Amino acid sequence: MADAAADLRRRMKEQRAAIQRRFIDSRNWAAAASSAFSAALLEARSIANQTVSNRAKLSEQKQHLRKLESDLAQALSVQTSRRSKHNLMTESILKTTATNEQLTHLVTGRRATRDECMNAISIQLKDIESLESESDTNEDKNLEKALIWYNKFLGFQVVGGEGVKFMFNKIDVQSPDKECYFCVKLVEGRYTLVQCVPSVDGAEELVKDPNCNNDLYKFVRVVRDRLQAAIISGNMLSSSFCADLSSITSSSFSASSLDSTSENNINRSQSKNQECPVKGLAKSLAM
Repeated sequence: MADAAADLRRRMKEQRAAIQRRFIDSRNWAAAASSAFSAALLEARSIANQTVSNRAKLSEQKQHLRKLESDLAQALSVQTSRRSKHNLMTESILKTTATNEQLTHLVTGRRATRDECMNAISIQLKDIESLESESDTNEDKNLEKALIWYNKFLGFQVVGGEGVKFMFNKIDVQSPDKECYFCVKLVEGRYTLVQCVPSVDGAEELVKDPNCNNDLYKFVRVVRDRLQAAIISGNMLSSSFCADLSSITSSSFSASSLDSTSENNINRSQSKNQECPVKGLAKSLAM
């Protein structure tokens, strides 16, 4: 009985030791499991925090990508617009170049035409100069004959200087050598009567006629008629002196002996020689 009890106590002791070992192992395993769970939990929390941070970064990257996409679209639009403008400018340059070439050809043609016209005009001018030279020679001959005739038979002379002095004789039948004259001056394109001997009525009014129609021949004829009438009526009045007139005898003529054809020729000659009344009047008398 004693051995059985001792054996029972021994087995109970062994079982107690085995249970204690199992309890210690379970406690160690639980501690290890708790430690592992805590580590896993910490790691999961770290991963969650990192995930949240990555989501924020991802949102920022998405916004940045959207902005880059908008900038890219705007850049593409600007590039397209510039390309369109470049194409338009290229077309405009091509059209301008073509227009310049056409204008160059046109200018070249116009210059050639101008040169031809200038050559033709030069030839015509030479022909005109030749004809004018021949005409001047004939006019000089006719003028010389007319001067001799008017001076010999009609007693008319033109003296040039500071103005033009028209002198007449052979008006007074009783005194054929008695001279009558009047002086006309051209001031700024208008005729002015400076002196008239003998004086005639309305002499200042008479000078208005050549200023209106530039008909100097008619004025000379009318004044001569007035002078002749004044001599006949005995109205001999002195007038002011015509200062410093140099004597240049040009021609003499009788107004009453000139027909309408001579009057038209004188008018044309006066228009051509308006700056020199003496020369124009002398040439017109020779026609």
